[in-house]
Amino acid sequence: MTGPPARLRTLLGAACLFGAGFAAPGLSAQGLSSQGVAAQAAAAGPAEPATGPRVPKVAFETAVLANGLRVVVAADASVPVVTVAMAFNAGGRTEPRGRAGFAHLFEHLMFEGSKHVRKGQFDRILESYGGDNNALSHEDYTIFYEVLPSNALAVALWLDADRLADLDVTKDAIRNQIEVVKEERRMRVDNDPYGPLLYVDVASRTFSNWQNAHPTIGSYEDFAAATTKAVSEFYADYYSPQNGVLAIVGDVDPARALSLVKDYFEWIPNRGSPAAVDVTEPEPASARWFELADTHAHLPALAVAWKGLPARGSPDHYALALVGQALFAGKNSRLYQELVKRAQVAVSLEGGLGFPLMEPREYKEPGSLGGYVVHKAEHSARDVQGLLMKQVSKVAAAGLGPAELDRVKTKFRSDWVRSRETTLGRAQMLLTAAILDGDPGTVNMDLERFMAVTPEDTRRAAARFLRPDAAAFFAVSPGGRPLSSSDRGGTPSPGTPGSGRP
Repeated sequence: MTGPPARLRTLLGAACLFGAGFAAPGLSAQGLSSQGVAAQAAAAGPAEPATGPRVPKVAFETAVLANGLRVVVAADASVPVVTVAMAFNAGGRTEPRGRAGFAHLFEHLMFEGSKHVRKGQFDRILESYGGDNNALSHEDYTIFYEVLPSNALAVALWLDADRLADLDVTKDAIRNQIEVVKEERRMRVDNDPYGPLLYVDVASRTFSNWQNAHPTIGSYEDFAAATTKAVSEFYADYYSPQNGVLAIVGDVDPARALSLVKDYFEWIPNRGSPAAVDVTEPEPASARWFELADTHAHLPALAVAWKGLPARGSPDHYALALVGQALFAGKNSRLYQELVKRAQVAVSLEGGLGFPLMEPREYKEPGSLGGYVVHKAEHSARDVQGLLMKQVSKVAAAGLGPAELDRVKTKFRSDWVRSRETTLGRAQMLLTAAILDGDPGTVNMDLERFMAVTPEDTRRAAARFLRPDAAAFFAVSPGGRPLSSSDRGGTPSPGTPGSGRP
């Protein structure tokens, strides 16, 4: 692959030599096909609901480079800071069979060095400017970001362009980072109480399609079989300009930022897009009951999950997000009040739309809704199941009451606004919308749609999707001991999969 123009290599040398005082020359933004400020387009969005004041819109400009890279720039001069973030359609659900964990692996490999940046230099260069960086992998995408002083924008762009164009995918780098990822799985999953339940068992047993069921954190078997050729092919397929979105949020001039992006990124060849994967999921045929053992847990737990949920952006999607909050989120939630406070059978719980690994705003179908309850040993999993499903059935029968729905909306709005307070938060929201919705402008419309949900909407959605006969239940016994007969509560219905960990 060809490298960047010689002039850009000179610019990087100047940046490293002179530090934060480096300023890249202004370049023409001609040919970037800017689509204008999103706030203007958002004016035609839904009417303002009566549940609270309007949240300020995020004004931004977009462009598409000749190689297919999508670009979003949102200016904010309140502090001299900028976030540069890249997102790729490379997540757990996009991985080909036999490549489980490759998206997570590249969350690490992208920091291992590139053609003009040796191993370890990525962090050192950014830190010399007072910058910070990290990455995160998700079922549907992977995001990489840098937060740094705005006068060092060109440095972050150069670093990202170099690893997008010429990542150092070597045998040693692959072997080293596979060991890092395996250790992360051992720490966060295998040796953490309820880790296997949340990271492996719920998805693998709730979903039928391998694309949705395998663990995003990775598979020991697939890592053991990984070759340099396979990893290089994944990089070429998924880390292509056409498969990504670049966001710049902060104290920048949009025209200058777009011109810098064109100069640093547009020369990178378009390697195309990866083949689409089939993530369709069959409807659940019946309720399912699984019995698991966790050697690191000290108390039993019960989890529940529903799959086959509605499309992102549909009325039922917005309603179920709030239903999930009302049932599982916080000490005011229905299930906390019922299980912890009133019946005193549980000690903690959590869940909601996207359970176990997604947040409601990151949800994309086919997703799940559910949660898990850590309960006292003297109470059986069937006891907890009965109390839990009683509350779910109440919502399905009558919906959330006006006062309860207003409380849930207030908390949801507060979390939404707080997530946009930083340049990094806004960059992540814009990228998530661009990847999951195909339009970053949904960040200026979605909250109003959540706020427009009515009690009847919550009743309709819960009745349709949270049926008892569509749920998967997971009873976890602590210390690796088999469940007692009282915990089993009888024989599962015919056709229910057997007990035990895979």
